[in-house]
Amino acid sequence: MSEPSRILLIHGAWGRADSWRGVARLLERRGHEVAAIDLPGHGDDPTPPGTVRLADYAARIVAELEKGPPALLVGHSMGGMAISAAAELAPERIRKLVYLCAFLPRDGDSLLSLKKREAPTIGAAVRPGPEKGTTVLDPELAVEYLCQNASGAARRQVQQGLGPQSNKAQTDPVQLTAARFGTVPRVYILCEDDRTITPELQRTMASETPCDQMLSLPGGHLPQITAPAALAEILDKL
Repeated sequence: MSEPSRILLIHGAWGRADSWRGVARLLERRGHEVAAIDLPGHGDDPTPPGTVRLADYAARIVAELEKGPPALLVGHSMGGMAISAAAELAPERIRKLVYLCAFLPRDGDSLLSLKKREAPTIGAAVRPGPEKGTTVLDPELAVEYLCQNASGAARRQVQQGLGPQSNKAQTDPVQLTAARFGTVPRVYILCEDDRTITPELQRTMASETPCDQMLSLPGGHLPQITAPAALAEILDKL
């Protein structure tokens, strides 16, 4: 076990903070101060999803970081874009960036530009959302990409946690500099059986924006739900 630290957990697209509850509980038992937040337009946050930009995600993360000492900042999937943008704004508030099967951008990348670099995956489950400028996932099809080997209970948890996603937050390019984002240590955790962001793209991104550590987990795209103990074990040691 590492020294107790502050850990901030950031969900991915169509997601919410509640997806982290198992991991958060395990890390708290090890003495860490843990918070998982709903990004604007997600979960219990009241912001209309169609209005949300990537900059709104970054600002929300920075506001949470400012509540305490520098944190281990963990971003899952789309959350990798959000934590990268937050690191550009407030690198001094972050002890380390952790990308969990996440988009790891270069300057000028957007989630969409990175996603276009691989064969279509979860796009097959994307549907128009209830509000202009948003999408949702077909819950029955989405679990075959998000958690294909999960138990019935885990599949239901994933499906119940899905919500609308802002299009703009996925198409906005991120602006990153070596003097700010580039000063924060980075770790990448690859998911070996990921059907949403392929392992090949994960490896490519982690080579183009080099990380101090490259770790891996067996299983699909949502280890915080399907393998919380294994994920907490990794995060505890960072």
